[in-house]
Amino acid sequence: MNQKSQTTKRCGIDHIKLQNIKSNNRNNPKSISGSPRDDGSPCNITFRRSNPSPTTESNEILSLQNVRDLIQEAMDGLLDRIDRRITKIIEAKTKEIFKEINSVKESINYLNAQYEDMQKELHQKSKEIEKITNENGTLRAIVKDLGTRLSIIEQQSRMCNLEIQCIPEHKTENLTNVILQIGKVSGYELQEGDIHKCTRIAKMNPENKRPRSVVVKFSNPRVRDTFMANVMKFNKKNRDNKLNTSHIGIGGEKKSIYVVDHLTPETKKIHAKTREWAKKLQYKYVWVKNGRVFLRKTETSEHIMIRDLTQLESLS
Repeated sequence: MNQKSQTTKRCGIDHIKLQNIKSNNRNNPKSISGSPRDDGSPCNITFRRSNPSPTTESNEILSLQNVRDLIQEAMDGLLDRIDRRITKIIEAKTKEIFKEINSVKESINYLNAQYEDMQKELHQKSKEIEKITNENGTLRAIVKDLGTRLSIIEQQSRMCNLEIQCIPEHKTENLTNVILQIGKVSGYELQEGDIHKCTRIAKMNPENKRPRSVVVKFSNPRVRDTFMANVMKFNKKNRDNKLNTSHIGIGGEKKSIYVVDHLTPETKKIHAKTREWAKKLQYKYVWVKNGRVFLRKTETSEHIMIRDLTQLESLS
């Protein structure tokens, strides 16, 4: 084969390679220049990469911008929806909070109204209590005064009475004869007409083993005072043998007999308490006269009349 045909054959082969290179360049375009032949000699055909057209580049640029715009639009829409959602949640929670605040305000207003009503009622009750307290103090003073007057009246109703203590009890006893005998022993001749009534009274303390006292009602206060004065004189004259059971004809062990004023229960309490305080505070004399209790610390000191138990607390 001559040189011309060989050259043509090589060019044909190069043409086929060129077609393959073009096909590959569509996917990976490159600038090709001076590809060597099989024998190492350069080929006279030079391949260059074709420049993209301005329209293609513009389309590619527009497509990227559109994507960016779409993404931005989607992001803006998403943010807008999130913002609206958060706004709705905040509005709903705010409404709930305001609703609760209004409920609390209503409760506070109700409690405030109740508190004001209670204050008014308390103020009114305080005035009523003060009024009742004043009335109570006045009534206490009135009751005390009435009690004192009643005690005086009750004591005056006993002006003709004497109480004789520690006379032994017997089923067949004759108390009138016992009183006549005491008068005879003391030097005062009584008549049966001088004694209106003679009876035993109940004990203030049922557990006390002493006999029940005898209350004698005389015809008038003069007889009563004379009888008592004679008994006191007899006891002063006979200090070693004061009035006792042997003087009224009762045998056995001698037991003292006491003739005292017939006191009201209240005066008896005062008398008993006064004796306790006198012993505690070393007061020497305690006595009863005309239904009143008296106290004296020494023979030369002034006497004190005890009207009620509260007076004893002020003593020193």
